[in-house]
Amino acid sequence: MAVDLVSEAFKNLRREGLRTFLTLIGIVIGIAAIVSMVSIGAGLGVAVEQQLDSLGAETILVIPAGIQNIRTTITTSDVRNLNSISGVESVAPIYSQSAVMEFNGEKINVSISATSAEDAEIFDETGYFEVSEGRDFEKNESTAVLIGNVIANTYFERKINVRKQVLINGETYKVIGILAPQAQSFGGGPDTGNSVFMSLDGLQRISDADEPGIIFVSAAGKDTVEETSEEIEEYFEKRYGEDSVIVYTTEEILEQVNSLLGIITIFIMGIASISLIVGGIGIMNAMVTSVLERTKEIGLYKAIGASNGKVLAMFLLEAGFIGLVGGIIGVLLGLGLAGVIAIVGSSFGYALTSVVTVEIVGGGLAFSIIIGMLSGFYPALRASRLDAVEALRYE
Repeated sequence: MAVDLVSEAFKNLRREGLRTFLTLIGIVIGIAAIVSMVSIGAGLGVAVEQQLDSLGAETILVIPAGIQNIRTTITTSDVRNLNSISGVESVAPIYSQSAVMEFNGEKINVSISATSAEDAEIFDETGYFEVSEGRDFEKNESTAVLIGNVIANTYFERKINVRKQVLINGETYKVIGILAPQAQSFGGGPDTGNSVFMSLDGLQRISDADEPGIIFVSAAGKDTVEETSEEIEEYFEKRYGEDSVIVYTTEEILEQVNSLLGIITIFIMGIASISLIVGGIGIMNAMVTSVLERTKEIGLYKAIGASNGKVLAMFLLEAGFIGLVGGIIGVLLGLGLAGVIAIVGSSFGYALTSVVTVEIVGGGLAFSIIIGMLSGFYPALRASRLDAVEALRYE
C-alpha cells in the first residue's frame, strides 16, 4: 500500500512537470543560501581555530586599553613584574610602529613589528610568520629586516630580493628574509604580507618606541592558563585601574570569534529563510491548485474505496517529494556556492574554507522536507475531506 502511494504521488508530480519545477525554485534558493552560509561559517571557525592553535594553548595576550579614552602606557617595569607572577614562564612585548620604506627611489608606508633579540623567537613559536626565502633573525641584528611577500613582490616596480638594502625612515636596513604568503582568517593572525619585522634595537634606530602594542605571555602549562590570566589582569587593575588592559587567552579569543560567527550565520540564515517561506507558499499554492484540478479524480479514488487518510497521505507525499527534490538540489547548489566563495576568498589571501558535514547535508534535506510537508498539509487535508459524490459532480 505504501509503495502504491509513493508511486502514485511521484507519477502525479511528473505529470505536472512545469508546475513542479517552478514550485521547486523557492525551496532550492532558500536551502542553497542556508547551506552555503553554514558551510562557510563552519569553515571560518576552523580557520580561526587553526591560526589560534599556532599561538599555543599556553599563550596569553595582553593588550593596552584605556580609561576615559587615555591609552594605558605599559612600561619596562611592568614587563619585569609580569615575569615575577607565578605561573608565567616567559614574557615577550611586541612593539609596533608605522614608517616609510624607500626602495629604488619609490616610497610606501609600512607597518613594523619588533621585539628584543632575546624574545625574537616568539614570532616563530606563535606562528606569526614563516620565512620562505632567506633566513630568520639572529641575536644582536639591528640593521636586518624581514619583509612580507606583498611588499617584496608587488609594492615596488622592481621586486625586492634577499640581501637587498632598503631605507626605512631614512635609515639603511638589509633584507635577510621574505615571508611566505599567509592566509588571513577574519579574526586571527597578523597581516604578514604587508608587514616588516625587525629587532627592537633596529626599531629604536628610527623610533623612540618604548611602549609595547601587545604582550605575549607564555603560561607554565595549560592547566594554569586561566589562573595566570586572572593574576595578570589583577596586577594591571591594581596599578592602572579597571579596564586598563585587555587580557585574552587563546581559548577566550576562539570563543568570542565563534560567537560572532554564529550570530552572523544566524542573521544570514534568517534572511535566507525568507526564500524558504516564499517557497513554502509556492508549494501550498501549487497543491491547492492541484486539489481543485483533480477534484473529480479524488472523488473517483474515494468512490473505489480510498480512505481520507490515504488521500491525505498521497498529497502530503507529493508536497514532501517537492521539498526533498528541492532540498537535494539546494544542498548541492549551496555546497558548490560555498566552494566558489572559499576559492574566491583564498585568491584574495583569506583563509576561507567550506566545510561539509553530515549535519549540514542532513539538516538541509530535513528542513526542506519539513517545509514541503507543512506547506502541503492544508491542501492535503482539504482534499481528504472532499465528499466523494460532490467531488464527482465538480465541474
